[in-house]
Formats: sequence, C-alpha cells, structure tokens
Amino acid sequence: MLTKKRLLVSTLATALATMALPTTTMAGAFIFSDGNNADRITHPSNYNGTGGVLTVSVCIAPSSESISDMIVPVENAIATWNALTPTTGNLIFGAANDIPSGSIDFESTLAHEIGHCIGLAHPNLATESGLGEPNRNYTKTDEGPNNNFDLGIGADGVRGSADDDRGDDINLHWFNTQTNNPFALNGVVDSSTYSVNIANLPNSDTFAANADRTVSGLFGVPSTEAVMQQGQGFDEDQRQLGHDDVATLRLGMAGIDEVAGTADDYTLRLEYGGVASGCDITVQVTGTSFAFCSVGGAGVAPGHFRVSSATAQFASTSEINWFFNPNSNTSQVIFEDGFES
Repeated sequence: MLTKKRLLVSTLATALATMALPTTTMAGAFIFSDGNNADRITHPSNYNGTGGVLTVSVCIAPSSESISDMIVPVENAIATWNALTPTTGNLIFGAANDIPSGSIDFESTLAHEIGHCIGLAHPNLATESGLGEPNRNYTKTDEGPNNNFDLGIGADGVRGSADDDRGDDINLHWFNTQTNNPFALNGVVDSSTYSVNIANLPNSDTFAANADRTVSGLFGVPSTEAVMQQGQGFDEDQRQLGHDDVATLRLGMAGIDEVAGTADDYTLRLEYGGVASGCDITVQVTGTSFAFCSVGGAGVAPGHFRVSSATAQFASTSEINWFFNPNSNTSQVIFEDGFES
C-alpha cells in the first residue's frame, strides 16, 4: 500500500459574499457546507438554476510571475476538468513521471485548486481541522455536539475507511449509497444514489470512506487518490481526476432538484481566456503561500450556492520549486475563445 508522505498541502480561503455563514465553511465535498448544512451543494460560477452548458472562464493574471511557463499547465488542467474522465493509478512517482526530483508539479496542484474554484472541497479533514498528520486523512466532518473530532480508526487500521468510528461527528462527505466506494462511479449520480446521511451507508459500514491513497488499497486500486484530497508531494504527478472528483462534480451538475436528467442539469465547460483580467477564475503565481483558492459565494436556492469569485494563487518560484509541464495534453478538449482546439 502506498504511504508516501505528502510534504506540502494546499488550502482554500473563502470570502463569503452574500449570506452570513459560520467561518468553518470549508468542509466536505462542497465548499460552504458545514454541520448545520451538511447537504449544501455549491455550483461553479454563473449557475442560476437553469440547465445547459455552463461556461466558466479561466485566465492567467497579467501581473503573475512565470506567465509563459503557466500557459500549458493551465490549458492542460482545464482540459482535464472538461473531459471529466475518472482514473485509477493517478499517483505517478519517480522515473515514471517527468518531474525532476525536489520539484512540485504545478499542473497537479493547479488541478486541485481549480476544483476548489468551481465549488469542491477536501474530502478529508485536512489542515483546516487543526489536526496533524496522519489524522487529517479521516473523512471530512464537522465536530459533533461534543465539540471534538472522534477518530476511531477501526479494525483495518486505515484512516478514512468504511469501518471508522467517528462518534457524533457530522459527516460532510457525499458517498455512494450502494457501495460506499470512492474509487468507482455509479451510473446515475444524483441524490438518489449519493448521500451525506450515514444512515444510508450500505451493509455493515460505519462511516463514509474517502478517496485517500491509504484507503485505495482496500478497494484493490493502489496508487490512487482523489485530486481534491489535500496534499501534494515532491516528484508527484497527479494530473488526472479520480472517481470521487468526477462523482462530486456530477452531483452538482444534477442541478437544484438534485435529480439527473432533468431541465436544470448543466454541463460544465471551462474556457481558457488567455492572459487577461475579469475572468471567473484567475490564476496567478505570486507571494509566499504554497497554494490556495480564494472563493466568494452567493445563494442560488435553499441548500444551493454558487461561486461568485475565485482566485487561485501559487507561491512565487523563489519560494517553491515548481515544475511547469511543457507538454500539451492533446487527448482532451480545451475550449478557448468559444472554439474547440
């Protein structure tokens, strides 16, 4: 089972634009969910409850460092999210990847941050819990009435798995009610097949499993982890989405009624807007913080938010030894200026 230590982590900063919400909004599979709103779903920018193609523009800030190096990784990450193809074995290390030893892959980190910028949160407790490693790998919850995280590891000895005992913690992770398997995708993804209510867990499972790399081996898919799982290590290629990433976004794409195949469903299309200002998502390399997406939110309907603003910021190259992938991903569709390329 793969246990490579993740040396650096990414974060999500939320700037709430319209509604007064608790400050612990960065939780669960969707940002702006919390213990009082465990089933709240957040949609990408521009969603207003009407179905169809939802276009979200992504630009590189004109003031950013490393602009020429960023273009290909930005286009690649856009293509990856547009393709929405789930992958196993998406953790690639050493000689099997093109990343120099001692470098952090910018494209992999960007794929994670774009996920935050379109409304997704960490499926694990992550650094915002205040816990240290390895307890951050437990499935995302809010503290329950006892005001503490309950961290029972279960008989398998793996944090974040289906036999964890989480006491009165409030689950914020949407799971497949038929399998509780975050490394597989149900044919229908909506509120009829996914839930945050642990009463809907299958069989003898005691808690929602998350797509952590230590959990993947239990399902027979080693070296696999959700892109949205917090943590990015040196010499680590994680440029492809996992099943949990795809399922979570597809759940949101079922719209306000949370039923797939109805009129309010949408298809997300990220569109590269070049080096420019005023896009829905702005990407920039500057400053000292490793990586984060600063997000504003607005209400759409009861239990549903949309992203109103998003800026993905990455530390300066003087702070982090970024590897900028120079190889364009031509196997997936990139939308630029309204055209396929």
